[in-house]
Amino acid sequence: MRTDTIEIYSFDELSDKAKENARNWWRSHCDFHWTDESQDSINTFCSHFGIKLKQFSVSPYQTPDYNAEYFNSHFRGLKLRDFDRDYMPTGYWLDYPLWSTFYDQFKATGCAKKAFDSALWQGFLGWRNDMESQLSDEYIDEHLMLNEYEFTENGKIY
Repeated sequence: MRTDTIEIYSFDELSDKAKENARNWWRSHCDFHWTDESQDSINTFCSHFGIKLKQFSVSPYQTPDYNAEYFNSHFRGLKLRDFDRDYMPTGYWLDYPLWSTFYDQFKATGCAKKAFDSALWQGFLGWRNDMESQLSDEYIDEHLMLNEYEFTENGKIY
C-alpha cells in the first residue's frame, strides 16, 4: 500500500508560473458565460422588426459574421417617438447597446433600416467584446478565486 500526499493551493497562493498554467487551463476549457442571453437579446431585437437571423458566428478576436434578410418594408411607417432609447426587453445588458444605437442612429439619419444595421452590428460587437473580456487575466483570476478553484503546486486543477 502507498499513500501520496498532495498539497492543494487556492489560486492566489500559486506562483506566477503556476497562475499562468491555471489561466491557460481555464482558457482551453471554458464555456463563455451568458451566450444564451446574448443570443436572446439579439433575437428579441430582430424579432421586434419581424426579422429573423439566418446564421451568425461570434468568436473572440474575430469579426462577427451574421446574416439576416430584411427589406425597407420591415421599417416602413416607423416613427422615432414609438421607440424608447433605454428599452430593455430581455433585461440583459446587451439590450442597451442594441436599442440605444438604434434610437440614436434613427434620430441622426431618419432611416430606420440604417439604424437597424448599426444597432445589430453594435450588438454583435458587444457580444464579441464580452467574450474577449472573459479571456482576460483579470477576469479569469477573479473567476478562479471567487469560485474557490483548487490547484496543485504547478497550477493544475485539482
